[in-house]
Amino acid sequence: MSEYDFGYDGDETSNLSEAGADQQGPKWFREGLAKLSGQVQELKAENDRLKAQQSKSEIENALKAKGYAPAAASLYTGKPDQLDEWLTANGGALAKVAPEGQAQGEVTPQGPPASTVPADGQAEMQRMMEQGTAGVAAPQGSDKEIAAAIAAANTPEEFEKLMRANGNQYNWS
Repeated sequence: MSEYDFGYDGDETSNLSEAGADQQGPKWFREGLAKLSGQVQELKAENDRLKAQQSKSEIENALKAKGYAPAAASLYTGKPDQLDEWLTANGGALAKVAPEGQAQGEVTPQGPPASTVPADGQAEMQRMMEQGTAGVAAPQGSDKEIAAAIAAANTPEEFEKLMRANGNQYNWS
């Protein structure tokens, strides 16, 4: 017996409590790790589902903005940033959607909008528009400049010339 033996003879019975503790610890750790691994897999699946839903939403919005039916998003399986290339190749086969407030098949009118003036006032409105610009220049300069020029006019002829130059059609003679 050695002086450092402390009365133990080194048989396997001395390590039983340690062996039991070692087995319990790793088993608990393995169970906890399996539980965490399952949670990570669930979160990963949820994240993948949300990413796919967001991508589909982006594609639907892009298709709608380009005038195609948003249902065509189920046909496209690529990335949202490659949609234009796919539309160039396959866009002819997709259904176009009419803009909001317009029936399918209805053509959008080109040019200025129709007048809101009633039919009986159309001729008078046209005559007023023609007379409004007949030989008259738009006022030149600011109000202060025009007021200063009027104040500086010394003769009725200068005043008349100034008034005509600024859009007044009155016959001063």
